[in-house]
Amino acid sequence: MRRAILKGAASAALLFCGVVAQAEKYPKIAEPVSFAPTADHAGDAGALVWVNKPGSAKGIKKVIIPFFQVQFVVDSDTSAVAGNASSKMMVKLVGPTSDQMQAITDRLYARLLSDLAAAGLDVVDARQARGYANFAKLQDGGKPSGSKIDGHEGVNSLFFAPSGMTFYFLPTQDIAYTGAGSFGGFSTAMLPPREQALMEESGAAVLGFRAVVDFASLTNNNKRSPFRMLRSKAKTSAEAGIAIRPIATQLWLMTPQAKPGVTDMQNRMRFEVQAPLLIDTDAITAMTDARTGGDKTSETFGNALGMLLGGGSSKKRKYDIHVDQAVWERDVEAALQGVETMLMTRLKGEL
Repeated sequence: MRRAILKGAASAALLFCGVVAQAEKYPKIAEPVSFAPTADHAGDAGALVWVNKPGSAKGIKKVIIPFFQVQFVVDSDTSAVAGNASSKMMVKLVGPTSDQMQAITDRLYARLLSDLAAAGLDVVDARQARGYANFAKLQDGGKPSGSKIDGHEGVNSLFFAPSGMTFYFLPTQDIAYTGAGSFGGFSTAMLPPREQALMEESGAAVLGFRAVVDFASLTNNNKRSPFRMLRSKAKTSAEAGIAIRPIATQLWLMTPQAKPGVTDMQNRMRFEVQAPLLIDTDAITAMTDARTGGDKTSETFGNALGMLLGGGSSKKRKYDIHVDQAVWERDVEAALQGVETMLMTRLKGEL
């Protein structure tokens, strides 16, 4: 009888370990999905939001928010090399203003505060929060809202925080959207300890929100292959489309229950969007060739010289992607509200 009990206990332990391992396994990013800005997206939360440490928000009654960030990609590039040939693609967003981006960020922040309160959570006011030493340190060491940061993999963006707040960076699983490792005076290692110290200092769960709005998808044929240099063509391409990027778009909570694990070594529970959300919008009005006369002359001359010297061709393509300001603001803000709804739906299910 005792052996049977021990065997059952061992099986239960193995099952528990299996559940934990499964919960800690980082999921594969899903295929892009069409995202209607004005739809009610609460029902999409289960399919489109992944939680790394389920159960870690139980009993949370109070939150403090030092981190709220919306990243708007404004220009990006990619390149390819094949043998002696090379190709570069560059795109730039034309139309939206910094004032529009700041207004979207402020309204989204206000919406999050309202939804957290409606969920029964006590949200520490940002002005009162500065009374906590670690909150003040995080804010005083951050960057001004609206700063442009040249990022990894050619992705350059404007970063916004709510008016009166600064922003800083946290690493994500998607290196293109980390802000080039710029941490506003902080080292990477110093950020989570200060957030954790803030959790202990305030007696509140530390909450952060981040979203990434992009305007184009770039591709190249730089496949990792030992025969890559034997190919004769280097290809790059660009497709215009307003989108919310996955992984880096997330809501997170630092709580005592969120124990360090495989997917996050800190006490951080993450709710991450797990598919690119292609915003269904008519905001894009044109995609125009942005090469100057000098660009074209330089390319022609360089290719002619390359042929004389036995080298390959070089191509550079530059496009301006124009959007209608009013339509862009309307649909991007509505889509971000849909994302916030999904993240809050998952959070409320964990409280």
